[in-house]
Amino acid sequence: MPISTTARREAHGTRQCGRGQQKGALGSSGFTLIELALVLIIMTVVFALLIPRLRDPGRTELEAQSHRLALTFRLLRSEAVLNGSAYRLNYDLDQQRYWVSAADASVDLAQFAHDIGSLARGTKLEHPISMMDVVLPTLAGKIAQGQVYTVFYPDGSVDPTVIHLGNGREAYTLWLNPMNGRLNTDAGYREVQYSE
Repeated sequence: MPISTTARREAHGTRQCGRGQQKGALGSSGFTLIELALVLIIMTVVFALLIPRLRDPGRTELEAQSHRLALTFRLLRSEAVLNGSAYRLNYDLDQQRYWVSAADASVDLAQFAHDIGSLARGTKLEHPISMMDVVLPTLAGKIAQGQVYTVFYPDGSVDPTVIHLGNGREAYTLWLNPMNGRLNTDAGYREVQYSE
């Protein structure tokens, strides 16, 4: 039985292949200069965006404290509604700390401390993070020193509150949205106007 010339070439491997086939096989085994340059550009952009964030732990801590305070607001509002008791979130701007206490004298303090846990002991802001001021528009206005508090009522309402946190270079504005009772966080120092 006769064997075709194509079958003979395949049997002997690439030595018998035509010049065009060898060139195609070699060209598909590596990366082009454009592909390598594109990968290097992408890596450069990613590192340029990532490295400044890694170098600034103050920014990371500022974001973490803002998030922690927003979660504290959410927890206290829920606890006030569930337990039918009013709670206070106290701010000491001189000592740079905040803690939770019962607004009602009738609340069992031992049970309250057990329910709230570490929030009853308080949170101290470490340098460089600080509370720049607390604004209570319906009660005291803007307070930059001393102590002030926000009350969380059993019906789910909360005193309008604006808290400015900063780290010396950046600031965050945490403000209570009266429509949903949540604490919103905005980058930068922002004056919030509540309508009467």
